[in-house]
Amino acid sequence: MTTAVLLVLLGIASRLLPHPPNFVAMGAIGLYAGARLPRRWAWTVPLAAMALSDLVLDAGTGRAAITPVRLAVYGCFALMVAAGALFAKTTGPARLALLAGGGAVLFFLVTNFAVWATLGTYPLTPAGLLSCYLLGIPWFWGTLAAELLGAAALFSLDALSRRQAARRAVTAAGVSALLLAVASPAPGQSQVAPVAENIVVSATASPEEIGEVPSSVTVLTREQIEENGWKTVGDALRSVPGLDVRNSGGPGAATSVFIRGANSQHTLVLIDGVRANSPFFPGYDFSLLSTLNVERIEIVRGPVSALYGSEAIGGVVHVFTRPAGEKFSARVSGELGNADRGELSAFATAGSKSFGLAASFRDAQEDGDRANDDWQETSGSLRLEGRFPDDFRIALEGSVVDSEIGLPGPVGQESLDSRYHNRQESLILPASFSPAEGHRAQVTLGVIRAEPVFDSPGFVGETISQNFQARASDSFRAGAHALTGFAEWQRWQVDDSSNFGVTLDGQRATIWSFGLEDSATFGSQWQVTAGLRYDRHSEFGDAWSPRAAVSYRLKNGWRLRASGGTGFRAPSVGELYYPFSGNPDLEPETSVSFDAGVEKEIPGGRAALAVFWNDFDDLIVFDFVTGLNYNVGSARSNGIELSWQQSLSPGVTADMGYMYLDTEDKETGLPLIRRPEHSGFAGVTLEPIRSLIVSPRAVYVGRRADVLGTNSLVRVESPSYWRVDLYARYTIGTFAPYVRGQNLFDAEYEDANGFPASGVRVAGGVEVAF
Repeated sequence: MTTAVLLVLLGIASRLLPHPPNFVAMGAIGLYAGARLPRRWAWTVPLAAMALSDLVLDAGTGRAAITPVRLAVYGCFALMVAAGALFAKTTGPARLALLAGGGAVLFFLVTNFAVWATLGTYPLTPAGLLSCYLLGIPWFWGTLAAELLGAAALFSLDALSRRQAARRAVTAAGVSALLLAVASPAPGQSQVAPVAENIVVSATASPEEIGEVPSSVTVLTREQIEENGWKTVGDALRSVPGLDVRNSGGPGAATSVFIRGANSQHTLVLIDGVRANSPFFPGYDFSLLSTLNVERIEIVRGPVSALYGSEAIGGVVHVFTRPAGEKFSARVSGELGNADRGELSAFATAGSKSFGLAASFRDAQEDGDRANDDWQETSGSLRLEGRFPDDFRIALEGSVVDSEIGLPGPVGQESLDSRYHNRQESLILPASFSPAEGHRAQVTLGVIRAEPVFDSPGFVGETISQNFQARASDSFRAGAHALTGFAEWQRWQVDDSSNFGVTLDGQRATIWSFGLEDSATFGSQWQVTAGLRYDRHSEFGDAWSPRAAVSYRLKNGWRLRASGGTGFRAPSVGELYYPFSGNPDLEPETSVSFDAGVEKEIPGGRAALAVFWNDFDDLIVFDFVTGLNYNVGSARSNGIELSWQQSLSPGVTADMGYMYLDTEDKETGLPLIRRPEHSGFAGVTLEPIRSLIVSPRAVYVGRRADVLGTNSLVRVESPSYWRVDLYARYTIGTFAPYVRGQNLFDAEYEDANGFPASGVRVAGGVEVAF
């Protein structure tokens, strides 16, 4: 079973990743499956690999799922399985080459005949058939080479494994090697949720205990999400030290995150290891991400481009979705509140030790405090998860978010008719396995597709942006060293048009990457991590990203740590090619950053202090005179960060954080906009009586520079504010009524100048568990 699934992964990767024309060894995979796998698995290998990869390749194209040509393709690979079962059980190199080459010829003859007979591209005459075959000959050589090389590699590795009496491990290692060589696999982070709450998988290439990670890391768990009633990831991130969350108005409005004074475009967002940032214009809108299907959020502050490449200048927000359970459970909740607030949501999971399923659904809506400031969203997700012997895990997960909001515009420039629709779809295939003793490999394939539509009087703009990814890594220990090698491929593609015409027609950018990280432990006190990543961008060329970190554990729970590294952000497709501002000569934005800190483990919790320095160069800035983007910006940020979290007594847990931030635009000498000098939060979770949870929480944002409305040339200062929230829940058997309040003291504030935030929001509901 393990070998069958690994072969399916190999087939999928060989089709989805860039390759020479027709250089896909699917026939060789079918031949090997027929010769070496039980019949019940052999037939499914090439067919499953084709079907799953076709789902990704067909997404958004409108192609029919079943066509005569596709049936011919699938039939050829099924025949290769039969050929393997009949003729390749025992075979020498000559017969193997004949079978693989014959499969390539069969594929060429059958599929080209189907094209001639059904597509109407060629006349239905002997001359038309001959033309079809002649024009297909250049493609045939790629198929032949792939089938011969693929068959030679798979059967050679199989023969080696038989001689070593460890067939399964070596076969898996062979397939892993093929993935690394043929599929250009990717980065070294773990793609599955950690098995323990104190394990962090996003700060280094291999999992580490949070008390040993030599970086600034915060983890938000499912338990914390439920105890505080956080409905969106943006709400949850307001309680993370070093982060500033900015919401541009009322419910559902665009939400950005600034980490330690870096731009919001410098925050990389990962969902189960797949980057979710927009390839059109940079950044990520956290308003789209609810917590319903979130198991855990890991936030790494500081540059981690050495692990993740582009956009990880300020840090990384890594969201892990909820895994499938081993038995049935479900929760359904509904709530109503002021401002026409209404929400219905459900999460369910079922499974066994070897298979699991998890699904979620959410439908929510709310009105703002201004005209044309309403919001509604419908979302759903489905995860299929396989858990097999030898610690092999694989999942297929998909999600859809469909939202619509009104765009009232800034105060004084109101719009009553502008609307914004956005649909985001994702399909992710993560897998992890042990190709050999002491090794842990991860492979992830993913595509995230966004379809925003801006609709206003006189202008309608439609965009389709797609982010394709493939990654693989292998981690292993060598004495005191935990080594991880990784590789990655990304493709960003954008189509954009309006009622005035097409602006972008499938423009794309591609990045190839690979790297290595070594995390070494010396005795019980020293932890040293060093990594280097190389990225090759299709437009601007090369980027090298080094990073190093060290921690030293003292007695009595004290720990010192320091880290430094560089980061970069590749220009987005819009910044490069958008006809009204794009500049194809743009270089990447870069940074050099350092931080140092001290941590203290205290009974039931942890306290930490960190200081940080960031220098940003070659920032992409829009020139109002020429109307183009240029690399002319530079800035700096430095500051102090404090955090404390502790269980004070049974039923009482407290946490708080504070950041002092000093920023400067080096071109003007002025502070960076929307970065407060002082910010912080404080919260407590109380259980005064059994089954009752009460969680008050306060957020403080100090004075900060901003711009006047949409005019980026006129600066203003936004005043400071306090926001107080409260969540309370009482569990009665399977029922849990709750109440949730936001901005309880009706603070009047604007995260973005000219866009007032919502006033008091109070909602009540009930959750039912099954």
